[in-house]
Amino acid sequence: MLTRSGLGAVAAAVVMGVCGVWWRYEELVIAAVGVAVAVAVSLWSARAAQRADVVRTVASPRVARGDPIRAVYRVTNAGRRRIAPVTIIDQCDRQEVRIAVGEIAPDDRTEVMGLIPTHRRGVFPIGPWSIERIDPFGLAIGRRQGRAPGRIIVHPKIYPLSGPYGSMHTIEDESVVRTAASDPLSGFVSLREYVDGDDPRLIHWPTSARMGTLMLREHIELRRPEFTVVLDAVDRVGTPDDFEEMVDVAASVAVHALGSGVTVRLRTTAREHPGMLRSLDRDTQVLDLLTPVRQCEEEEALALAEVFHGGLDHTTIVLVTGPLGPSTKLPRADKLSVIRIGTGAAAGVGISMAAADAAEFVQRWRPWT
Repeated sequence: MLTRSGLGAVAAAVVMGVCGVWWRYEELVIAAVGVAVAVAVSLWSARAAQRADVVRTVASPRVARGDPIRAVYRVTNAGRRRIAPVTIIDQCDRQEVRIAVGEIAPDDRTEVMGLIPTHRRGVFPIGPWSIERIDPFGLAIGRRQGRAPGRIIVHPKIYPLSGPYGSMHTIEDESVVRTAASDPLSGFVSLREYVDGDDPRLIHWPTSARMGTLMLREHIELRRPEFTVVLDAVDRVGTPDDFEEMVDVAASVAVHALGSGVTVRLRTTAREHPGMLRSLDRDTQVLDLLTPVRQCEEEEALALAEVFHGGLDHTTIVLVTGPLGPSTKLPRADKLSVIRIGTGAAAGVGISMAAADAAEFVQRWRPWT
């Protein structure tokens, strides 16, 4: 393939050749032939340098959003001639990287590393790579495309959080929640005098006969706290870039809660990817659930009342929304903490925290009380 300079040289050769023949000007014809030969040599040189064999190896098929894809390219010269410097071009999700490779002696090989940037979550094809060389005159480009496309999974970025702050007191300070219960199957604590309105089934008759007054068995319910992270996926609450930061925050909070030993559920308001009804067991479930989630129109979204149609008992909820959110609310505000993430996010009535991005959220996590 000719460069702009090469196309200009071809045009000049044609003009000089035509003018030389028309005017019987022998020097112009010779110059035209010389330029044509130079272009032909450039085309051959650009193509001849592509005899190298390239094998690409990706360090990991999964990377966090914002982290580069680390790829190693092993370039082998199986020919008898030295290969001139070339450039390997690779891409993923419209992000291109160019890796320079120096000269390679016959029957020799070299390894170079390329870092392909990532900006969005999802499952993307990587490559196929291509190898390119521009001839020394800058007139032609030789390019050969490889046949080794791959696949890479870009999952949310997990930020480490520390300390029990705000709603997280529930997560780290309590290994169990103790609440009074009338369920006879709950744990027995003590006896107390009967009060009007108590469940008569809990009266302990032997003790009542001995004490001369009605005595009631008091129980508690021992249970692990439940913590639900909800991602607001309605498109009007933030831009696509804001949404990527929102996903990172939701993933970070969910993973932190999992590490704190509580029952964690992860939900979204996207009807296509609503999350799991059952609790999570490991960090990779958080990543797998949030990787395919995309913003949706309000007509295609779930309201919080639909997400929690089974009730709100024993559940602490954190809703991660955009700077214009939330798109939905709950009737019981005491059960809900709202975090706004995105450019221009500001605190307000019913908003527990606001941050421009996930990194700022991490910085502001500690003083959140």
